[in-house]
Amino acid sequence: MIINEPLYPDICMLPWEKALFQTRSVKRLKYLAHYGAGSLVSPVTHSRFEHTVGVWKLTAWFFHEDRALRAAAILHDIGHLPFSHAVERTLGYNHHVLTERLIQSEEICTILRDNKIRVEDVVACLNQENGLTGTRDIIGLDHVDSFFRDMYMMGDVDRLPNEILPFMNCTRAGVEADETTCSFIMNCILSDHQLFLSPLLLAADQLLAKAVHRYCKHHNDVSISLLTDDELLSVLKRSQIKEVEELLDVLLYQTENLSFSETLTGEGLLLNVQKIYNKAPLYNGKSYVETKDGAEKIRQLQQLEQTYSAEWT
Repeated sequence: MIINEPLYPDICMLPWEKALFQTRSVKRLKYLAHYGAGSLVSPVTHSRFEHTVGVWKLTAWFFHEDRALRAAAILHDIGHLPFSHAVERTLGYNHHVLTERLIQSEEICTILRDNKIRVEDVVACLNQENGLTGTRDIIGLDHVDSFFRDMYMMGDVDRLPNEILPFMNCTRAGVEADETTCSFIMNCILSDHQLFLSPLLLAADQLLAKAVHRYCKHHNDVSISLLTDDELLSVLKRSQIKEVEELLDVLLYQTENLSFSETLTGEGLLLNVQKIYNKAPLYNGKSYVETKDGAEKIRQLQQLEQTYSAEWT
């Protein structure tokens, strides 16, 4: 397997890390879009595998000796459903629970045990506040890569992430940086939110979610949690359910016919913003949101929490 990506310096991969990357659970991430259904209507098309490589690189860069955390970085997303959060919410799944279950599979457990890494320690890394997951108020490496990578795919960065690593640090308290780098990180967070909370991308998630919900209700079947994105689309296309086929057709081929309004009519799709990310890096020992620039970025993020209706012809 060739593992490379353009955002961060090369990292020497340890043999057991290579083995984890070659497991079925991690390889499956190559076929899951990190941006969910938004990948179908935007240029942000990288997979959860590329994101995983980035998170692992960052973790190995800042926590070189922490083998459990490095393993957790490789395995942290393996429980994601196809198209990620849109389908997960629809079916009532929790990808964190699925991730823990897959980490305890024989294939992964064997690699960890053979290299004297306790499965319990890896799971704990994903359930505790630390540099990978972040803390209550401070961003961690998982989300740092998400925001960097999404904006890189949009061509919306004026500095490459590998250029700013010398100005960043990461401890168990989360990511910390100088003022300029903190502002860069917050700009990435804001720009990413402006895209994935736009009406079009909200509609993409909703169209897919509604199609999946209708399919599962009709078939009384929710056994799609470990499918890939393409496998899910194939299942929906073969559903022979008129509403599912119509929703999928709009999502894949007719998004230009969508119209959006902030006036809720009670018809069409209701587009709700589910969550606004409110973490920030540390600056001088405090959250960057305590600075004037950080507070302004949070204010702009909160303004994105709107509700729309979407209809199509």
